[in-house]
Amino acid sequence: MIPSTAHFIWFGTSFPWLHVAALRSASARGGFERVILHHTDELTSSPYWPELENAPGIELHRLNPADLFARLGTRGQALYALFSQLNQPAARANMVRAALLYSEGGVYLDTDTITVQPLTSLRMNFGVFFGEEHVVLPAAVAQSLNPIIRLNALRQDAMRDVCRRLPRGWRTFRRLAPAYPVAANNAVLGSEPKHPFIGEMLDRMIAMPPKRQLVRYALGTHLLQEVARDLRHGEDVYVAPPAVFYPLGPEISQHWFRAGSAAHLEELLQPSTLVVHWYASVRTKTLVPQLVPRTVQARSSDWALCALAASYADQSTRQEHK
Repeated sequence: MIPSTAHFIWFGTSFPWLHVAALRSASARGGFERVILHHTDELTSSPYWPELENAPGIELHRLNPADLFARLGTRGQALYALFSQLNQPAARANMVRAALLYSEGGVYLDTDTITVQPLTSLRMNFGVFFGEEHVVLPAAVAQSLNPIIRLNALRQDAMRDVCRRLPRGWRTFRRLAPAYPVAANNAVLGSEPKHPFIGEMLDRMIAMPPKRQLVRYALGTHLLQEVARDLRHGEDVYVAPPAVFYPLGPEISQHWFRAGSAAHLEELLQPSTLVVHWYASVRTKTLVPQLVPRTVQARSSDWALCALAASYADQSTRQEHK
């Protein structure tokens, strides 16, 4: 059984409030006994540090990557050598999440998520779980030299972009979505300790050609997609359909921030949705620092994401950053 622990990872000294909402929602709705923020940098100067310290059910652990990888023995030495060569926080997080899950087990969640229902059933019934999303360029397409495949990807990208821009364009995209590839995303990833699936991911990180190790997504989503394909999913590995963790996929996720979207929240979520991954790295990145508790509350009847986060803004006990 997967331990009842939610793991979040953070690199950097600034911690926007929307990420506080991610931890609070996991604690309130995820069915976890523990919710841990593993942070590599000092966060005490963050305006939301007191709120994190005082939030019930949330633990703050200063992460030492060298110590983490040392727990993995000889494999860990090679992994830490690779980790030390990486500069991008996203690439480093890919390695840390796999090492944490292999060492301790639990459920990793990205900080750009809001948990809306318990993940207890997935934890109790599977040794590993993750979800798929509708994408244009899964690893197989991104690496393909076939002009027909590439042309089709360009066409699908253009259609998705239209749906991103259209009012209530998620409805149109959901009708088109069955024609799009599905691919694994590691924004939500659960595992028992020492599960061979995660062990295979770690081994492939080490074996990957050095130039590829530095390519964006190579140590993250693309690696997960390749391992999922090659291991053929044992009975204890569950791959959730897009609605469970990614009800609005990449680009379409911009609708979480659209005026009037809060009125359609029930339709946006879908009945099977457990976690909303809202993709902080896709187009809405500049909005994240602006969405502090008072702004979230003010827009909770307008933007769907603010409607999801509003109850955690209500719980905020600190004076807002001016």
